[in-house]
Amino acid sequence: MAPSSRNARIIVTVTGSDHPGIVAAVTTLLASVNANIEDISQTIVSELFTMIMIVNIGAAKFEDLKKGLDAVGAFQGVRITAQHEDIFRYMHRV
Repeated sequence: MAPSSRNARIIVTVTGSDHPGIVAAVTTLLASVNANIEDISQTIVSELFTMIMIVNIGAAKFEDLKKGLDAVGAFQGVRITAQHEDIFRYMHRV
């Protein structure tokens, strides 16, 4: 399912062992497709890195971006998930 024209936002989560370069690798990929990070939060707990971002992907194709994020995750040794905001909100409603 593609995001609607009114909402081209995705939720990106990154988890794994902390090491230099994770944020740089993810944000470099997002910048390369002109995606805009609208909100970001990250934390490190006992050497475990977690980050969640709300990203407006604009005209970028979600499937291509997801493949790129998968490649970045594999190279960095972290798990990266991406899903459309509408699906994320639907799955996490009360």
